[in-house]
Amino acid sequence: MTRSQGLVIAIDGTAGTGKSTVGRAAAEHLGYGFLSTGGLYRALAYKVFATKVDPSDAQAVLHTAKNMQFRFERQPDATLKMFVDGEYLGSKLHLDEVAQTASKVSTNAAARAVLTEKMRELGRDGGIIMEGRDIGTVVFPDAEVKIYLDASAEERANRRVKQLVAKGNQADYEQILASIKERDLRDSTRAASPLKPAEDAIKIDTSALTLPQVIEAVLKEINKYAS
Repeated sequence: MTRSQGLVIAIDGTAGTGKSTVGRAAAEHLGYGFLSTGGLYRALAYKVFATKVDPSDAQAVLHTAKNMQFRFERQPDATLKMFVDGEYLGSKLHLDEVAQTASKVSTNAAARAVLTEKMRELGRDGGIIMEGRDIGTVVFPDAEVKIYLDASAEERANRRVKQLVAKGNQADYEQILASIKERDLRDSTRAASPLKPAEDAIKIDTSALTLPQVIEAVLKEINKYAS
């Protein structure tokens, strides 16, 4: 498939493997836009929370998703800044209440289908890297390049501990490890778009790699296709 703006590159994988950092760096290198698709689900969660919709009311959540208007602006670092109904939500997307709501609304298959269509509209012409958990399997099964990043739960927990400590926060390794394993199980066993690598995805285990090494490995795979 030839797209007018370039390739569609899908980066999927487990939580804590650096998908966003890697995807953004690769997009900046290529002159592409970068979208972390989890932001759309958090935006839906925020709208559900802000309008006091019951997140377990499937029809009400679907109605909310259908009526959301998205607009994206590419930033100098390749990130696609998201506006929802004309508003940049920013830190509102990271409220604890929104995170809790997001875990519920993201299991709504019909609402996921609506957001999937919005992602497809954005990426149809290419020139984009999308990061998520079902980009290569559901959103863009025809993506020209599909990358699946993974790392052991133990390594991902270690990375999270280091991040928290670097920010001056306390970190409980065992608690973080348990949380990561729980999320892995939830992501991989959900009925709607479970986390799994696409059959033709390039799998990269980042457990023993530094961030620059992962970025280099991803760009190497993209260049194989481009050449």
